[in-house]
Amino acid sequence: MARIIHFTADDLGLDEQTNLAIEHAHQQGVLSAASLMLGQPGTAHAVAVARRNPNLQIGFHFHICDSQPVTRKRWPWGSSTVLAGIAIGVWPGARALMNRELEAQWKQFVATGLPCQFINGHHHMHVHPAIARKMHELLAGLDFGWVRSLEARFFDAPEHGRWPFRWLQRRSRQWLQHWPKERQTTSLWGIDRTFCMQAHEVARVLTALPAGQHEFMFHPRKLGDPDHRALLELGRAI
Repeated sequence: MARIIHFTADDLGLDEQTNLAIEHAHQQGVLSAASLMLGQPGTAHAVAVARRNPNLQIGFHFHICDSQPVTRKRWPWGSSTVLAGIAIGVWPGARALMNRELEAQWKQFVATGLPCQFINGHHHMHVHPAIARKMHELLAGLDFGWVRSLEARFFDAPEHGRWPFRWLQRRSRQWLQHWPKERQTTSLWGIDRTFCMQAHEVARVLTALPAGQHEFMFHPRKLGDPDHRALLELGRAI
């Protein structure tokens, strides 16, 4: 298997500042992919950005918390990933809401006319067992590229304070079993550097990566913020 590197920005569509930072990082840096959120204040602008940058891979970024819902005014659990996950796991009404949202968000993605080149979830909620099952059912047979796994790698102190995530990682392998293994990323980098990615750390890791699909996750929010700068610096360094 060849070595494939994905430099991905999450939250395309959140707002216009985020969209412009993503576009600039793609045009002037190494950013190769962006995860599109539907039904957000910047979604229409994000679709225009995607259309004028045809080499930017666009993925479906399902959201179920800490965002603006598509089918209602607000989430019953607010911005809490934990409460959303528990509610969807134990409350039939929450699962019904999740199903409606997933169907509505996917319908809006299809309506953009953009090809879906990968899938993931806001705050990684796509690995929740109920969401993973429904997503696979909805997207079964679709010819898209890859699914974000939670095979997280850390830039430093990989064992310190990571046990809750290692438990989630083991469970996520079971929850993502619906997707063929070859579609799942081999590693995911950036969870320990959210909003503060460093170009020199990424460049160092790149020298030793084995064959497989490796994703580096960024969250640029505006021109000149740390993640935006890191993407530009990597463009000059590699």
